[in-house]
Amino acid sequence: MTLRKQIIAILLALMLVPAFALAQEKEATVAGYESGSRMLTVKGKDWEQKAKVGSKLAEEKADLLKADTKVLIEFDDRGGGDIRVKSLNPR
Repeated sequence: MTLRKQIIAILLALMLVPAFALAQEKEATVAGYESGSRMLTVKGKDWEQKAKVGSKLAEEKADLLKADTKVLIEFDDRGGGDIRVKSLNPR
């Protein structure tokens, strides 16, 4: 393999690492949910995140949006601070 191909392979691998890290499900506890703005606040062991919940997901998972509910959550970062809940499941 030539040096150029090796460099390209390394650069591609480095670009895919952040996307994979964001796509992982995280264990969290629901800290609060504002139904008007559909903003969900979740806390992990050493992190806290606010994210918007889509209306369809909010209807389907209404029982998981209560405070102190333990969940597995996956985020979708759309850039510019726009973070959405991609999936929400019971833990």
